[in-house]
Amino acid sequence: MKESEIQEKLQRDLEASRERMRNCKHDFADPIYVPEKEMVADDRAGYEVHGVDRWPRMSFHEEWIPRWSRKCKKCGHKEYTKEQEPVSMKTKPKFN
Repeated sequence: MKESEIQEKLQRDLEASRERMRNCKHDFADPIYVPEKEMVADDRAGYEVHGVDRWPRMSFHEEWIPRWSRKCKKCGHKEYTKEQEPVSMKTKPKFN
């Protein structure tokens, strides 16, 4: 088999795999907490002054941002989110 034929077959297989992923009815596993670091500008940096000129001093620091991921059990598709929703706290009676 020639190299060009091998490449064409691989491209067809790849497109078929992508089509199966697009049509997958995702069955996600439990979400996993995966925080990420982001560079955030400091508000308290103040101003830099040279004579009569003044401009904001740019200062940044790293912050951990909460993030979750979930992965499809069937096709491996991964989704990320930083959004959260409130969960109600349920209680039940405790008997001795």
